[in-house]
Amino acid sequence: RLISCQFDVSFEECRVMDSHSLKVLEFNKVLEKLATHASNSLGRAAALELEPSGHIESVMRRLQETREARFLLDTSQGMPMGGIRDVREIVDRAKLGGRIVPREFLDIAFTCIASRRLKQFLQKRTQDIPLLAEIGSNLPQFPNLEQNITDSISDNGELRDTASPELSRIRSQHKSTHSRLMEKLNNVLASERYKTFIQEPIITLRDGRYCIPVKSDNRAIMGGIVHDSSASGATSFVEPAVTVELQNQLRDLSVQENNEVERILSKLTGTIQGFADDLHAMMGYLGNLDLANAKALLAEEMQAVEPKINRKGYCKLVSARHPLLVYTVEKIIPIDLELGLQFTTLIITGPNTGGKTVSLKTLGLLCLMGQCGMQVPATEGTEIALFDQVFADIGDEQDIQMSLSTFSAHLKNIVRILNEMGRNALVLLDEVGAGTDPSEGAALAKAILEELRNRNARVIATSHYGELKEYAFSNAKVQNAAVEFDRETLGPTYRILQGVPGSSHAFYIAERIGLDKRIVDAGRAGQSTRDANTAELLQQIEESRKSASALERTAKRDAQSAEKLREEYERRVREIEDVRATVRQNAEEEARLTLRRAAEKAENIIDELRKMNKGARKGPSVRQKLTVLKREVNSDLAADSIEIVTETDSDHVYKKGDRVRVISLGMDGELIENPKDGVVPVQIGSMRATLPLSQLRPANNIVEKSAPQ
Repeated sequence: RLISCQFDVSFEECRVMDSHSLKVLEFNKVLEKLATHASNSLGRAAALELEPSGHIESVMRRLQETREARFLLDTSQGMPMGGIRDVREIVDRAKLGGRIVPREFLDIAFTCIASRRLKQFLQKRTQDIPLLAEIGSNLPQFPNLEQNITDSISDNGELRDTASPELSRIRSQHKSTHSRLMEKLNNVLASERYKTFIQEPIITLRDGRYCIPVKSDNRAIMGGIVHDSSASGATSFVEPAVTVELQNQLRDLSVQENNEVERILSKLTGTIQGFADDLHAMMGYLGNLDLANAKALLAEEMQAVEPKINRKGYCKLVSARHPLLVYTVEKIIPIDLELGLQFTTLIITGPNTGGKTVSLKTLGLLCLMGQCGMQVPATEGTEIALFDQVFADIGDEQDIQMSLSTFSAHLKNIVRILNEMGRNALVLLDEVGAGTDPSEGAALAKAILEELRNRNARVIATSHYGELKEYAFSNAKVQNAAVEFDRETLGPTYRILQGVPGSSHAFYIAERIGLDKRIVDAGRAGQSTRDANTAELLQQIEESRKSASALERTAKRDAQSAEKLREEYERRVREIEDVRATVRQNAEEEARLTLRRAAEKAENIIDELRKMNKGARKGPSVRQKLTVLKREVNSDLAADSIEIVTETDSDHVYKKGDRVRVISLGMDGELIENPKDGVVPVQIGSMRATLPLSQLRPANNIVEKSAPQ
C-alpha cells in the first residue's frame, strides 16, 4: 500500500491508499507512462514510486513544480537534464571501501558538472520559477571533486599520465623500455643468423611475453625461453635470450603502474567517501527535478490542465478524458461530471457497454493524479477534492485482463472497504449488488450506498437496478446519471447526462445485433406494463436530456466564439487608436517642422529687407520671395490638415437613426436603437458594436482643420 502522509501532518490525518483499488484503477500504468518521460533512472524511479498525498500544502507545492516545469518547456525547451547518471550505487560502494573503476568516477564527475549547470540555469530564472529555483539552490556543488576526477581520468576512462608524478615517470620509462625491446626483437627477425630458424617473421604475445615463432626443430639453436607451441607442434613461440632482461623490466614496470593506478583510484574513492552524504542529497534533488520535468512533458502530451484543489469533497470534471484512453482511442469524447456539492452519491445507469466503468475510472485516476501533483487531461474549470483514501470495486468486464468477479468476491471487497475507510474517502463501485437475485441485490446495494452516504463518503456507483434509480429520486443527497448511448453504433459516447437515470436499451440492442424479432417482441410482451412504461419514459427523458445537452454545448461554443470576436474587435480598436495617435503625432511634428523652416526663410528675407537701403531694385525681388514663402507654408499645412472633433453639448440627445462618428475608430456609423444606460448599439459598415455615448459625436460636428490662407 502507498502511504500518503507528510512529516508535518498529524497521525490522525495520515491515511493509506488502498493497493487493490490502485491496481484496478490501473494507476500503475499512469505512473509507467510518466516514467517514460524521465530523462534518467533517477526520475524514472521517482515516477514509479510516486504516492498520492492528502495534504493540501504538499499537493499545491507539487502542482506548482509541474506548472513551473511546464513554463520552462514553453519558454526554453525545459530543464537541461542531460549528463545526469544515477550514481547512488557507486557512492554506496565507495562508502564501504569497495573498488571503483575509472569509468564510474567519470559518471560521478559528469553528474556533478550537469548538476552545477542545472543549478545555474534555474537560478537565472528565479522570478519565473521560484519553487524550482529554490530546489536548484539546494543542489550541493563539488568543484574540487570534479577537478580531481577530470584531471586524473580522461574522457575514454583511462587514467591520465599526469594523474601523479610517479605514474608519469613509470609510464615514460615503460614506453622507452618497450621501444628498446621492440628494437631488439626486430633485429632478431632481420638477422641473417636466425633467418632460417624463424617460421614467420612476426612478433607475438604469449603469456604476456613477446615471442617469435620458430621452427620447433631449431628452437634449441635459437636459444631463449619457449612459452608455447602450435597445435601441430611444428612451431614454437620463443622469447629470445637477448630480450629476457628487457621483458623482465617491462613486467616490473607494469606491476608498478598497476600499483600506482590503484593508489590513485583508492585516493579518489576516499574523496568520494567524504562527499557521500552530499552526493546522495544531490541525487535526491536531481530526481525531484527530473520528476517535475517528466510531469510537465506528460501534461503537454495529454494536453492537460492544472486542476483546482479543495478539501470540501467537491469534484467537477470539465471535458475530462481517461488518461490511458487518450493513447488508445482515436476519438475520445470528453466527460463532464460533478459530485460532492449538492449531492454526495451519484448512481450511473445505462447499457452495459463500457461507458459507466470509464467514468468511474476517469474520476478516480484524475483525483489520484492531482494528488500526485500531476496535471490532468481535462479543460479549465476542472476541480478535484483531496481524499485521504480512494477505494474502487470494479469488475471491469470491458478492459482489464481479469475474469469477472463473483458476487461473494465483490461483497468481500466492499466489506473490507467499509472496515478500512475513514471520513474523507472516495468510493467507486461498479455494478454494486450485481451477481445475485436482483431484488435482494438491489436492496443490499441500497443499504450499502446509504451506509457510505451516512459516513460522508463521496460515492459513484454504476447499476442496472431500477430500485436504485428510485432511491436516487427519493434522496436529496443522491443523484441519478446516465451514460449517453449512440443508437447507431450501439456504443457509449462516454458523455454523462446528470440528473436523469439511464435506460438499458436491452431490447433495442438485442434487435440490432441480430436476435430474432419474434423473440425480442416476446420479451417486450413479457415485460410488465409498469416496467415498459417506465423504460419508455426513461428513454424519452434520456433523449430529451441528450438534446438539451447538445444545445447547451452548441450555446457554449457560440458564446466562446462571440467572446473571441469581442476580444479581436477590442484588439483592433486598440491597434487603430495606436495608429491614429502615431499619425497625429507625426502630422503635428511635420507641421512644426514646416513652420520652423518658414521662420528661418522669413528671417533671411528680413535680413535682405534691412539691406534694401543699399539698392531699391531689390525690393520687388524680396516681395516676390515673401509671396512664394506664403504659398509654400499654406500648401504644406494644407497637406498636413488634421481632423478634429468639435465639442458637443453634453445634453445632446441621440436617437435611433442618427449618423455619428466613432472617435476611437475615426469611422462613421448609424444608431440602431435609442441609447439606454449610457450605451447604444451602432452599425459601422458590416460590423455591429455597443459603445458608450462618450465615444460618439454627431457626424455634423466633424470638421477638417486646414491651413490658413
